[in-house]
Amino acid sequence: MCKRLGLQVTLTLSCLSIVASASSGGPNPVLTGTVNIVLANANGIVALTDSNQTVTLPSGERSNSGVPGQKLFRLDDNTVCTIAGFGSVPLPGFPEFTSSAAGVLDKYVGELRGKGGAHSFREKLTSLEFLFAFQLEGIGNLQHLEQAQLGDYRFELILAGYDLDGTAKLGKIVFSTSLSPDGVFSPVLKQITETTVGRELIYEKAGIGGYAVENILTYPAQFAEEPEIGRYAASKGADHGSSLTIPEMVALAKSLAHHAAIVNSHISGFHRTWWPVGGRDQIAVLEKGSLPRIDQPLFEERKVNMTGFSIIADITFNAGGMPVSMIVPTPGVIGLFLRDRFLGGLVHLDSAYYFEGDFRNATFDYDGGALGFDPSNRVTDCVLTLGPHVDRHSADVQELIARFHWKAVQYLPR
Repeated sequence: MCKRLGLQVTLTLSCLSIVASASSGGPNPVLTGTVNIVLANANGIVALTDSNQTVTLPSGERSNSGVPGQKLFRLDDNTVCTIAGFGSVPLPGFPEFTSSAAGVLDKYVGELRGKGGAHSFREKLTSLEFLFAFQLEGIGNLQHLEQAQLGDYRFELILAGYDLDGTAKLGKIVFSTSLSPDGVFSPVLKQITETTVGRELIYEKAGIGGYAVENILTYPAQFAEEPEIGRYAASKGADHGSSLTIPEMVALAKSLAHHAAIVNSHISGFHRTWWPVGGRDQIAVLEKGSLPRIDQPLFEERKVNMTGFSIIADITFNAGGMPVSMIVPTPGVIGLFLRDRFLGGLVHLDSAYYFEGDFRNATFDYDGGALGFDPSNRVTDCVLTLGPHVDRHSADVQELIARFHWKAVQYLPR
């Protein structure tokens, strides 16, 4: 569990890689299609995405941009992630979603590289979920939307790679959206899972093309005359896909993406074919605990407007009564505190993420903001203070209170 004011909240980020009208000449068109495919067995992991981006023309017609969109990201030497966002209608007024989602990942990669150290698969999965939740939470300020404007928007992130002990894993984060009676938009976390890869083939898929991928992988006999899918069908029947080699998984992923593109193509009102899914494949191959290959086109420089964040790892804070936020991070910057020690002082929980921290004789202050306090943290002789803006009946707050052994829980007057 990585909680915040709601694991339910989620995404302000624009990880939402999508939607909102954008002009065809803009540098960051909107991703409204997308297919992400990740195949894995004991031989390795193959991750593939398409590159198509969609623009909405002044006439309201959707068309393909000539600029490829990045949907596959190398996080470090043993982990990649894919992003997909899609819906029946574009969200109004937020053409920066695509670049913001990619920008968060750019920043995250830079922080991992700059801070060094080893980072577990679960740490990456839960910290990314917190970041996207925090960034996307700002969309909650959208007022007076109607359900027809919101549509059925979803955002999906797949994480694939190797953990610290060399175990191959797949993770997935899924957000949907909701609309309150007074028209306030809220992203909602629907799924956060982590799966260990064994001998047999497992897979994850995302994006609007994921439905076609799921259908073929579940019922491959309908396409068995195609060599790549026929080989998969035979392997699935014989050994549940454990015999598929990495080259065979690459070929299978390409074939699945091709079918997803065909299934989701549309003829526009001007008799032009619009391809929500398609373009050049972006492919990463992971094997034997590393990332030997990633193939994708060059992308334009991103201009991103987003809340900054910084990783603070493997540091001991002997606060002596000074608020942690006065030591690190800079005001207005989200702190991702990883494996740190806090001895005394005041620890602020609002809009900060803590993972595998060791807290002793500290006072925790929480007043209802984004909450990212992972169960891996250790708390000894600490006091939790809940401010007047906290929803004391929320599941996340109740779990925060119950999961850790607090010396005392204090409630400030409303």
